Amino acid sequence: MQDIAIPNFDLKGKVAVITGGTKGIGYGIALTYANYGADVVVASRTVADCERVEKELQSLGVRAMGIPTDVSVGAQVDSMIDKVVEKLGRVDIMVANAGVGNTKKAVDLTDAEWDTVVDIDLKGVFYSARAAARQMIKQGDGGRVINVASAAGVIGAIGLAPYTAAKAGVVNMTKTLAGEWGRFGITVNALCPGYVATSINDDVLGTPAWDKIVKATILRRSGEISEIAAGALFLASDFSGFMTGATLLMDGGTTAL
Repeated sequence: MQDIAIPNFDLKGKVAVITGGTKGIGYGIALTYANYGADVVVASRTVADCERVEKELQSLGVRAMGIPTDVSVGAQVDSMIDKVVEKLGRVDIMVANAGVGNTKKAVDLTDAEWDTVVDIDLKGVFYSARAAARQMIKQGDGGRVINVASAAGVIGAIGLAPYTAAKAGVVNMTKTLAGEWGRFGITVNALCPGYVATSINDDVLGTPAWDKIVKATILRRSGEISEIAAGALFLASDFSGFMTGATLLMDGGTTAL
């Protein structure tokens, strides 16, 4: 029998930071990481949500923090990482997940509406990845950066001009960051969920439009938060050690045909 190292999903001893980690997909990722042993930090703009999720994660037997942060402000993201390092000592995994949407025809969009989406969905992802990478480089032993994009960043979506632009930017920015940070042992990958029943889709959930969207997937259903969290676990674990600059599509086949 050949001597081959068998990877695992164990995250014990790792510190993971998840922006937008108090709701939806981010919350699911936070719970999943905690259940696999990671110490978990969630960042959100809402103080009460941060406090609630911090307590929930601590009840799972891991160290946890909830830090109010607006990811569209680079200085706040830098401060958040400083607080993580001060209390937990390091950063091993960054999941840049915070995002917003705005369903509106392009001709009706205001400049402010465009800026809000791009500031959070693109600039916020960059600020989060950059702050984490700076710390990982200081530590000198690599790390994982997972940028949450979207299947809508690979194909277009009517009514989502700023969202698709921002998410496409995340996909391609991920490749650039992977190229810059690979020599430090930092992998950078994009996680692209398809249609999942979360609050970002509140305006279409339960409508004929949602039913049409779901039927357009190869699997004829929307995704589950737990399924997307499993993808994030893979990207944070030893199993993805030789994977960087990649786009992991978890969209039920929406972009396949």
